[in-house]
Amino acid sequence: MVSNKNAYEIRTEILGMAQGFVMEKFNNLRSNWESSTSRHPETGQLLSTKDAPEYPSSDDILHEAEKLYSFVDGK
Repeated sequence: MVSNKNAYEIRTEILGMAQGFVMEKFNNLRSNWESSTSRHPETGQLLSTKDAPEYPSSDDILHEAEKLYSFVDGK
């Protein structure tokens, strides 16, 4: 089946894919971080000597989208 998507539709899809990839990576890092830290016995608050992974910025998502788009664009 041939798709007749215009450039804007393709970029929108790629941006969504990039956001999904970046958020999945963040969620995996966050999950691993949470499971590797102890909790306070009374409050349940996470106790960690390591910093939590940083929430992705829009720049992180755009950087990933640019990598994906360059593949599609063939550059």
